[in-house]
Amino acid sequence: MGKEAERVIRKRDNRYVVELYDPTTRTKRYIGSTGKLKDARTLEAQAKLKRRALSDVRVGPFAERWLREFPRPEPTTQKHYTAMLKPFIRDFQGRRLDAIGRSDARGWAMENRGSLPVVRAMFNDAIDIELIETNPFQNLRLPQSRGRKDVVALTEPELYALADKAVDVHEEYGKVIRAAVLFAGYTGVRAGELMALQWTDVDLAHQELTVSRQTRTDGTAPPKNKRARTVILPPPAKDALLSIPRMADWLFVSPQGRPFTKTSFYYWWNPVRKAAGRPGFAFHELRHAAATILLERGLSAPDVALQLGHTDGGRLVQALYGHPSEDRARERLKMAFTAERERLGGLIKELDAEAGAADA
Repeated sequence: MGKEAERVIRKRDNRYVVELYDPTTRTKRYIGSTGKLKDARTLEAQAKLKRRALSDVRVGPFAERWLREFPRPEPTTQKHYTAMLKPFIRDFQGRRLDAIGRSDARGWAMENRGSLPVVRAMFNDAIDIELIETNPFQNLRLPQSRGRKDVVALTEPELYALADKAVDVHEEYGKVIRAAVLFAGYTGVRAGELMALQWTDVDLAHQELTVSRQTRTDGTAPPKNKRARTVILPPPAKDALLSIPRMADWLFVSPQGRPFTKTSFYYWWNPVRKAAGRPGFAFHELRHAAATILLERGLSAPDVALQLGHTDGGRLVQALYGHPSEDRARERLKMAFTAERERLGGLIKELDAEAGAADA
């Protein structure tokens, strides 16, 4: 059960202040203040009753209740939350919900970073239904990973080298995976979107592609932001698409002609990235390559955001997705000034020529 929380009544000036200190969590909470000692003792008694009522709320049963009573709207998200809670339930199964202090929370979160957002959300809901007073998993100030900011986007030669490994690994069928890698690397579509693409979504004449769905574990669903978008089909992506036979309604299919699932696609993708010496390379990183390739060609961040399906006007592209080469950026700056100087030089020559003709 843990140590019984201590209640402290202190007189400050002409008022009695009631505070609660719990040695288990090492926290002190203000209960209230009153001008009469009798009323202060009533506040203390009420706090004691509430503490006893909460003492039976244990992590394991509440986690199960939370998943049931606070379900996520998407089945896949609910499945993810269930998986993320398993290590927390394992480590704190019999603990009182209100007996987990910040030191416990921080130590556990350091070892379970992926589960932290889910556990934090669960404790916030516990506060909302008045089971606990504070969330020990809030504002832990953990060292932050830079995440996708540190992604080194593939250059175009590296993208082709990665794609070509598919043929080395899978021989004839490798052409399909090779095309999928190049297609994603130039269009920026997500893996789930790529698996759900059909030939009816492609307009080769106008070099456009409609992205209106993505593959999920329970079938298909709208894209991530629930909005269909039109994607430009760059020539390398178009060439990659035309390099493979049309076997079914879907653009990219398994050797049996079936649409990919995440499991079946990664069965073919994993050996490719391993053979390329990039075993940890996520297929999602091809979106970074696509964004960087477009930025390298001089497109603006809002233009790239439109291609990727972002609705923030390019802020996410600038913050996370664009990784243009600094050397290439400097070369473009030099070329811009060189072009301006040449333009001005030509203009001066024309003016000199006109002045000479007038003098003559």
